[in-house]
Amino acid sequence: MAVVLSKERVGHEEVEKFYQFCKNSINTEVASYLEACVRCGICAEACLFYMGENVSGRIDPTLTPAYKADLLREIYKENYTLLGRLKKLFGFGLKIEPEDLKEQVRLAFYTCTNCDRCTKACPMGIDTPKLVSIVRGALTYAGLTPKDLADATNMSVEKGSPLGVDTQTFLQRIEFISEEYEVEVPVDKKPSEYLYIPSSIELMKFPASVASAAKVLNRAGVNWTVSTVAHEATNFGVFAQSKEVTKEMLRRVLEGAKGLGVRYIIAPECGHAYQSMRFIAPNVFPEEWTFEVLNIVEFIDKMIKEGKLRINKKVLKERATLHDSCQIGRRGGVLREPRRIMNMVAEDFRDSVLIPEHNICCGGGGGVLVIGDADYYRQKAFISKMTLFDKAKAKTVVCYCANCMLALTKSSRELKRDYRFVSIVELVAEAIEEE
Repeated sequence: MAVVLSKERVGHEEVEKFYQFCKNSINTEVASYLEACVRCGICAEACLFYMGENVSGRIDPTLTPAYKADLLREIYKENYTLLGRLKKLFGFGLKIEPEDLKEQVRLAFYTCTNCDRCTKACPMGIDTPKLVSIVRGALTYAGLTPKDLADATNMSVEKGSPLGVDTQTFLQRIEFISEEYEVEVPVDKKPSEYLYIPSSIELMKFPASVASAAKVLNRAGVNWTVSTVAHEATNFGVFAQSKEVTKEMLRRVLEGAKGLGVRYIIAPECGHAYQSMRFIAPNVFPEEWTFEVLNIVEFIDKMIKEGKLRINKKVLKERATLHDSCQIGRRGGVLREPRRIMNMVAEDFRDSVLIPEHNICCGGGGGVLVIGDADYYRQKAFISKMTLFDKAKAKTVVCYCANCMLALTKSSRELKRDYRFVSIVELVAEAIEEE
């Protein structure tokens, strides 16, 4: 299995690897995006990192999403346009220095969460996160993944989880959750119709979320289980843009799901886990991936519609607003479901945005949360997120992604704010228990 490297020294070998990866990644779709950008700057005001700096009185044009693809654009021009080829032929080609790659690490890994807000704002429909992902992949190929992210990615391959949750630890946590929260959690039950895969963030930091999901599944009366083979929903290969790691983590899910004969995979409160299993996996395993993937919020909404779950009790009394997971919501399309649930469980729900797609990222997605050197940018980005909480005049914020909860809680503490972050699945579990 390929190891994701993190080198301190950047030399000409790394530059050449970066260049060749970018060059080989440019297909018709990528070329159309690179050609279509007219430098209008609209994407700047859509980027939480740019907005965060702007709110604090400093404008950094390098945080404009379009700028983050500029080096990739220059590589495209040099290899696929007549003028670029002529310039290279006569010795005026692109000169990439080691310092340029260090700047690419800052732009691609520290100041982009792949939240997709810039794409929604772009009048040309340019998929900038896709372009930034190519840059990330090129940096990883050159061995320049940030150390914190590289370590977590390699840990997920070696131990089965970025937090080191192996099979034995997984079983210990499931046993603890079952006893502590008095809920039945079937393990490797065969055959099962539904496979629920928690994330290690939930298992280790938010066990109540796993217990709540189990309570919901039990109350809905479906035939479900967790798996000792497919026990990790997260996929850090997506963050590092390592195709080898991404495929390996998905292979483990595939093996566990096939072994249990399930029809449905329920992704937990984790944004990129949903993205990887719902949208990436069918392309990685086009013949074998026959499962329908539902996020736990989609599942709850589905069970309510089918009459298998009933919520007649509003358990959240104080004013609350909703934070959307970018990968589940804006990129995954699960936006109306959490709002329907919020109106059932909350007495005073105030949306912070008129259009759900306009919600702002937590600031820690895309692996940014685990990169210590990105803390400054994450904290600045949180400032733009706070404006929405304050606009709704809500101190209680409901989330449906554990990584979002972790990032928001951390940023809130660092900036000495008193927001309270709650899992939507925990609210549903409480509501059906009281009902």
